[in-house]
Amino acid sequence: MGVYDYSNMLVDLVTLQFSKEFGRKATVLVRAPGRVNLLGAHVDYVEGWVLPGAIDRAVTLAAAPRPDPTVTIHALDFNESASFSLHPSLSPLSSPSWLNYPLGIAWALQQNGYPLTGMDVVVAGNVPIGAGVSSSAAVEMAFLLAWEALAGYELDDLTRARLGQQTENQFLGVGSGIMDQFASVYGKADHLILLDCRTYAHERLPLPPDTAVILADSGVRRQLVKSHYNDRPQECREAAAMLRRYLPQVRTLRDVSPGMLAEYGHFLPDTLRCRVQHAVSECERVLAGAAALREGDVVAFGRLISESQTSSQHNYENSLPELDLLAEAAGSVEGCYGARFGGGGFGGFMQVLAKKTAVAPVEAAMREAFERKFGRTPQMFTCQIGDGAVCEWL
Repeated sequence: MGVYDYSNMLVDLVTLQFSKEFGRKATVLVRAPGRVNLLGAHVDYVEGWVLPGAIDRAVTLAAAPRPDPTVTIHALDFNESASFSLHPSLSPLSSPSWLNYPLGIAWALQQNGYPLTGMDVVVAGNVPIGAGVSSSAAVEMAFLLAWEALAGYELDDLTRARLGQQTENQFLGVGSGIMDQFASVYGKADHLILLDCRTYAHERLPLPPDTAVILADSGVRRQLVKSHYNDRPQECREAAAMLRRYLPQVRTLRDVSPGMLAEYGHFLPDTLRCRVQHAVSECERVLAGAAALREGDVVAFGRLISESQTSSQHNYENSLPELDLLAEAAGSVEGCYGARFGGGGFGGFMQVLAKKTAVAPVEAAMREAFERKFGRTPQMFTCQIGDGAVCEWL
């Protein structure tokens, strides 16, 4: 099982429950991890650069084919079962909402001409839902790999990630980029992924071995479609269109340099100028962070992570008081390299990069400050950077 040893319990759970639910053994087992994105906040959809990594928490499913075009799923996390029939005109459902991720992947595969088969599935996970570590992408990639295996073909990782992004953008109506799905399938233990979201060029960069990633839950959950998440891609498109009047070479905000912003930023409304400031500086931070990782300079890398949080808070306005407090508390402890929230913001987890020996005092500082301010205890856990999605025949 290698890097997935932590999930033995989940493996046993889904395989045993499959036999109980369907009276036969599963034929495939799939595990697809969540991810952290230590640098590259909200620049994947402007075709910028990002630095995510898969984590050692995953969605795990057991599946077997069935002769009719029906998909039946038992979701252990919700103690619910649901089913749908495979046909080209699939559309999102209002309830249960979790079914829309496998439904959307089925839609995307069919839209692109890939065959599907009916199947029975039991799925469970230990990726926190709605917390910014991309449980949705993990579900999408898990079901995609299951269909690949059962329908008898194999896609490359980039195609998998693009199908997941198509599911989010066109089926679910979320204006996200490709980062989450790419990290889920392409991850490598102890490495972050420098991904160019325009060209899809990528490089795996090692994290120093004495570091740990702490995730601290703000307790605030957001649904990306209902939050202000989709406002930010639209604002970035509007800003790029306005700058294009003076800089025709600007396709997305990725193409805007600090010098261009300094010269032409006054043509933008204040809000859009702040959004551009974040995107331009974040792209610069990612490239500087990659250089720091190549040199093994975790102090410089961590400083860039904290600068990203500050920019998100003030320029992109997608942080929250709960997240700001967690970042401030973590940063006050010696051995904390940097902290910024994960995912799309507006809630979810704070990500903290720290020395392994500093994990306990960092957690204590966040817990004490959070309890004092908000009167509740934040859930925390330390994660490892793990491998990408895998599918095994049973």
